[in-house]
Amino acid sequence: MRSTKLSCALALLLCPSLLAQPARRIAVIAGNGPLEQQAPIYKIGENRLTVSLTGKLAGMPGITLIAQTDIDLLLKTQNFENSDRSSTETAAHIGKLLGAAQIVLVNVTSGVQSHHLESSPASTRDIATVQSDVNARLIDVETGAILAQPSFTFKQDAVASETRKWPVSKTTGEGLQATWSDLWTKATDTLTQELADYLAGALAQAPAPAAGDILVAGIANGSVLINKGTVSGIRQGERFQIVRMVSTGLTDPATNQLIRQKQHICVLTVTDAEDTSSSGSCAGGVPQRNDLAEPIQP
Repeated sequence: MRSTKLSCALALLLCPSLLAQPARRIAVIAGNGPLEQQAPIYKIGENRLTVSLTGKLAGMPGITLIAQTDIDLLLKTQNFENSDRSSTETAAHIGKLLGAAQIVLVNVTSGVQSHHLESSPASTRDIATVQSDVNARLIDVETGAILAQPSFTFKQDAVASETRKWPVSKTTGEGLQATWSDLWTKATDTLTQELADYLAGALAQAPAPAAGDILVAGIANGSVLINKGTVSGIRQGERFQIVRMVSTGLTDPATNQLIRQKQHICVLTVTDAEDTSSSGSCAGGVPQRNDLAEPIQP
């Protein structure tokens, strides 16, 4: 808990304006690369790392983590569930489908468990060892640029069992399987904390997504829907002037291009704001798809 709070504090120190900006959407996915394709045990470990890293990033200010259930559904429906997602291009494409600003791609590059015996006149000890190498790429979805690529190694020994020879023969310890399991759990926690600490600073300096136009998507169940929501800073009660660009029938004498003007259609009051869309009632005329929604300053 202390290290997670440190990550959040570091992000605020590097970029205090994060609190003032709309939260950007971040996705964390497992790469499922060649190693994971060949050995399913590595896929299990990589998925555990991904879940653990997501949990450690969850408290960071200025970001909204895309729910794992939404990621899993997209990977399944788009046939990415069992495919290699470890390339930057594939990860950026998945990020766009999820509506993410940046995507964190988790990769396990190696993982080994072993043991050896250490003998002395008094006892023989069975020493378990676990070593794992991981990296994560922070990818900007819009540009495909790699913003950060931290990598870390975990290696640690632990006594699995000890057999004393004197004065009475006696064996103690959890045994190899239980000790290996404990070491892998510790490896997951240590590695993901190191990744989270590094990514906290990188995310604080990552480019914010372009705001883009707020557009009317249409009318559903009597409510007017627009294509932006809470991740773009829209809140319940906010008001928008809905306008439509219409031709005047005149052309610019210098460029011969049609001159268009704004036609005020109605005033939208947001009654329901979700992550990536909002809806409400419109006082005035009837809006159409692709009409512009311009915020009305209070």
